[in-house]
Amino acid sequence: MAISPGSDAAFSSQKSSLSESPRTKKYPLTEEEIFYMNCRAAYLTVFKSSLENIISKDQLYLALQHAGRNPSQKTIDKYWTPQTAKLNFDDFCMILRKEKPTSKAELLKSFKQLDVNDDGSILHTDLYKLLTKKGEKMTREEVNAVINLADVNADGKFDYIKFCKLYVTTNEQCLKTTLEKLEVDSKRRRQQFGSHIEGFPERDPSPVPKPSPRIIRKTDQETFSNKGKPSPWLSVDTALYILKESENQANLQLMCFTELRNREVFGWTGELGPGIYWLIPSTTGCRLKKEIKPITEEAQLVCRDETGELFLTNEFRSTLSDIFEIIDLDGNGLLSLEEYNFFELRTSGEKCDEDAWAVCRENFDTKKNELTRQGFMDLNLMEANDREGDPRDLWVTLLSMGYNKALELTEACPFVIDIYADKCKPRIKAVHMEPCSGQLEKAICKSVLNKGDAKVMDGYENIIVHTHKCDTWITSVIENKSDNKVIIHINNELSKNCINNRGLNIFAVEVAPKSTMVCQHVMPLDERQEWIYNCVYSLIS
Repeated sequence: MAISPGSDAAFSSQKSSLSESPRTKKYPLTEEEIFYMNCRAAYLTVFKSSLENIISKDQLYLALQHAGRNPSQKTIDKYWTPQTAKLNFDDFCMILRKEKPTSKAELLKSFKQLDVNDDGSILHTDLYKLLTKKGEKMTREEVNAVINLADVNADGKFDYIKFCKLYVTTNEQCLKTTLEKLEVDSKRRRQQFGSHIEGFPERDPSPVPKPSPRIIRKTDQETFSNKGKPSPWLSVDTALYILKESENQANLQLMCFTELRNREVFGWTGELGPGIYWLIPSTTGCRLKKEIKPITEEAQLVCRDETGELFLTNEFRSTLSDIFEIIDLDGNGLLSLEEYNFFELRTSGEKCDEDAWAVCRENFDTKKNELTRQGFMDLNLMEANDREGDPRDLWVTLLSMGYNKALELTEACPFVIDIYADKCKPRIKAVHMEPCSGQLEKAICKSVLNKGDAKVMDGYENIIVHTHKCDTWITSVIENKSDNKVIIHINNELSKNCINNRGLNIFAVEVAPKSTMVCQHVMPLDERQEWIYNCVYSLIS
């Protein structure tokens, strides 16, 4: 694969900082560190490790409660949609940032509006109307749970002053218990690891950074799509990891990855011997992130004409046309059964068999036994008619493809692969790879270990941080050669104009014994300005 290696960025030869030194003096934690500590404490009350995923609504509800929140069913449904399979620790932290704990003053102010006698109590009938009709509405079961609290209810009235005090006290006690449990667990792990430092890790007042790399953009001209508008995906980094297949597919050999850049194009040029190669697409996740912000206005997918017949809205048809382009892998303007099945696997988890495809060809417009764009439109219209205009199944398809309720492609990034060869005519074939195969993680770790700078953490010869810097991003990998699981604290607060895939400047990662893992990817927030990467690593346990 050969793409012009031109680049408009320059690196200095300075190195990033990495420090881990004995702490002898305690300093107060920053607000960010306290927030992260509370997040982690709540998470580890429900799970054994912050590497485990939330896999149910009940687990999310329980974790939020331990973080001092009291989420309603509506709040849970906002973050756990029908398409949600799991949430990780980073997702959990993002939710806690958005769902602030309700203060006692806010509660009192809300309840006081219904206190007609100004005696600190509300009739149960008025309370029911307040909680089920206004604001973030509660369910009947949730309201009954409040009314049945013996300490704050009597004679058909709700003592909201007592309730507010009980509510805040309970939340604070829950968080306190959670933090105490984390402290006990941390002490035990430190003793097992051979460290006798007490308490949470103390911070140096102002760790002196070593010289760090400065990356300066020389030119940055606006790139436009063929429609005259900037493409929303051009800022998203894309890469292909090229692995050679051996007799055992579980043991793929990393050959290279597309680290050369020419504006929005990433490429690699070199020699490859005969064989079968896997091209695994990747993005760092610094700019293409899971979207949590709510959509204020949902797009309309279908309408009825004057005769009552359903039709697809222009906006939905335009989106379907874009989806058609994405799944038309060979770019011939038609969908083969193989191409259509990649779409089906992504949106429904099932394949269309030969018999069903034959029925599809009989009922919808095809050419050369492949589905045309119009046929694809009619197929979706049929689905809408089957549900009598109910768009829920259509939304499942759209959300699975990365679209939000405003029909914006926010959680996926289309890309094109071009291959050039001098002495052969390579063939390319799309294959399905299980999302949990681990091949991509292994490839990234291997590439960083091969090309990156390695630095042993001070005082811990079995823990090595590998950092690879290319023109566009920086990736760090932590290698744990010890026989124990370790927790590494990462602090990016001294970095300037940087964004990472974690979404947090301060976080921690757990590294299993005898293993390597990707710590973080870092990119410039604004490529037109200077960006300074400075990361401090320290061992928690």
